[in-house]
Amino acid sequence: MGDFITLEEAARRSGLHPNSLKRLLRQGVLRGFKTTQAGRRRWLISVVSLRQYTDPLTGWLLDRPGPKLFLRRAEDD
Repeated sequence: MGDFITLEEAARRSGLHPNSLKRLLRQGVLRGFKTTQAGRRRWLISVVSLRQYTDPLTGWLLDRPGPKLFLRRAEDD
């Protein structure tokens, strides 16, 4: 499962709260799926979609209000 990580690992890597990640998964913003591991239902999140979402040049920061300094969307080039 190299392309997918657990919800806990995704939270650690991104700095986002696990509940925020679950909401993004349910909304379809992040790719992932639920699986059963050791008798527990767990989310596994795509590393690629998490990286794209948290990327400072193309990710969620651009949708937040306020100044962006030097940030811009890659399509603006």
